[in-house]
Amino acid sequence: MSHRKDFILVLDAGTTTVRAIAFRPDLTAIGRFEARLAKTFPRRGWVEQDPRQMIRLARRVLRRVVGDNGLQPRDCLGIGITNQRETAVLWDERTGRPAYPAIVWEDLRTSSWCRRLKRTHGREVRALTGLSVDPYFSATKITWVLAHVPAARHLLEAGRLRFGTVDSWLLWNLAVGRPHVTDETNAGRTLLLGAKTRGWDRRLLEIFGVPASILPRVLPSRSEFGRLGRSVLGREIPFLAVCGDQQSSLYAAWGHVGGRHATKITYGTGTFVNQVIGRRFEIRDPFFTTIVPDRSGGSAYALEAKIAKGGREVEPLLGDDRRLRRFLKRLATEADGYLQALPHRPKTVAVDGGVSRDGIVGAYQAQISGVTIRPLPIFDGTALGTARLVIERAKSRLSP
Repeated sequence: MSHRKDFILVLDAGTTTVRAIAFRPDLTAIGRFEARLAKTFPRRGWVEQDPRQMIRLARRVLRRVVGDNGLQPRDCLGIGITNQRETAVLWDERTGRPAYPAIVWEDLRTSSWCRRLKRTHGREVRALTGLSVDPYFSATKITWVLAHVPAARHLLEAGRLRFGTVDSWLLWNLAVGRPHVTDETNAGRTLLLGAKTRGWDRRLLEIFGVPASILPRVLPSRSEFGRLGRSVLGREIPFLAVCGDQQSSLYAAWGHVGGRHATKITYGTGTFVNQVIGRRFEIRDPFFTTIVPDRSGGSAYALEAKIAKGGREVEPLLGDDRRLRRFLKRLATEADGYLQALPHRPKTVAVDGGVSRDGIVGAYQAQISGVTIRPLPIFDGTALGTARLVIERAKSRLSP
């Protein structure tokens, strides 16, 4: 681990970009390359992406970050994946072709069904998952495809249909032997994983009508997920960590600010407030409960709140400082409502995400919430947390 040329890679497959970042073992970022990921809107409230473009861009950014920075694949200790969560991909195991475009987490097509299902099964689902019945999560996206896409039903009947969140789709395409795997943080955002058992739950599969045969194997975030195929960088490299984007940035914040109940706000495409609560599963309104890697090597739980405002609203305001500041102040005020509702009142809050870059929203947050704001060392907190996980796993592999 002390070789001066050693590095690790993180593939960050977000909602708007796919990026690769190279880090030294001390977590210093030494190179990055990103490419824009397209979204389509076939109908009002529908949001889709091309799964094949995700793979093309992943290959491209990995090659560019290595080549542009004069890195040698033989010096790479491992790769991690962090990704937009909840987005659902279904594909043909035999041909590798998607059965339907990826249905993105923002998609609202199952809203009316979710409202009905929440009335009949909302409490049960919340008790099992820590989440709510919402079109945001993967389960009803899968059910919609099975109900409306004949090709998907035919594949299911033939035993060839597979489901995965974006991490699972990337691993199936990039790793040797096409492993069908995911990690706990992503699986925990599908509405199909029992939060306490960390396994696919039969009752949840029954409620949502999802067959167990299409689901990936669930592993802890620090695991051997497979090996990158030689066709990408000319050498097989182990995938050593996978973590959903918000849990990954929370893990980075935990390492940055320390303490038992690390708290962070990500001001990105959306705005997310998270706090680690420990190893005991708890449900607290108005938050979701989600799985996060533990600093001791296992898993813990965290609370999460989502504000559906962020980068999309900021972009058209960039030429108008007055309106931009007014929006950022409102955003910080809304985030403060969640900070005040957390069970452990934070004195220090880590922040990351593109909207926080100029420090304006962080300054408003500090003023409104009465907390110390600690920006993460890089604004890509999602990648930083997964880089930390990769390094930890790489060290454990080298230990006797």
